[in-house]
Amino acid sequence: MASTILYEVLVISSGGERFTIERDAPLAGGDIFEEDTESYRVLAIETGHGPFAGVIEAERLSSTEFLR
Repeated sequence: MASTILYEVLVISSGGERFTIERDAPLAGGDIFEEDTESYRVLAIETGHGPFAGVIEAERLSSTEFLR
């Protein structure tokens, strides 16, 4: 059985929140992901930042934006 590699990234949201997430695949600009029942869209990615695989700048989406 192959083991899954997890990437830990720091997320900085447009609302000023900072949190880390673990992903089993990298994200790209425009991707949408969920964290703690909130949806976020990736705006920018900076790879290889300190102890993290990268830093993601993201915007939190309201439920109406997510449905567009």
